[in-house]
Amino acid sequence: MKKKNILFIHHSPSENTKRLSKIVENKIQTATLDVNLTTLNLIKANTFSFKEIDGLIIGTIENFGYMSGLTKDFFDRCYDGLKDKTEGLPTIYYIRAGLDGEGCKVALNKILIGLRWRQVLPPLILKGSWQEDYLKQLEKFVLTFASGIELGIY
Repeated sequence: MKKKNILFIHHSPSENTKRLSKIVENKIQTATLDVNLTTLNLIKANTFSFKEIDGLIIGTIENFGYMSGLTKDFFDRCYDGLKDKTEGLPTIYYIRAGLDGEGCKVALNKILIGLRWRQVLPPLILKGSWQEDYLKQLEKFVLTFASGIELGIY
């Protein structure tokens, strides 16, 4: 059976958001899963990053009640190049939100619908003041996704 490929694109500007992105990388790479993980900062991600992937993880922050500027920049640059070429792509995303994350969630959901990507788990919104428990929540979230990709469930 062919090894599955997951792409993780993220914007992690603070120490805590860097910890979140490291959890994603470390947990998938150290789990006994038969998947390859490619990690890219959103500034480096482009349409070519999506060649031969089986699943996508997006990590973003909430800025001013919306997705981060780099997240929006990625979709501005790549939307047309991905539309109709990545239909049905299994996707999950998490938001590190100082507020409630709702504006960011609404915007991302509209983009995912436009791209016809398949959101296979509800978004994980880590809102309010930093909590160490966010690391455990994200760990469980990404391992569930990666296991589903490995098994061909998504």
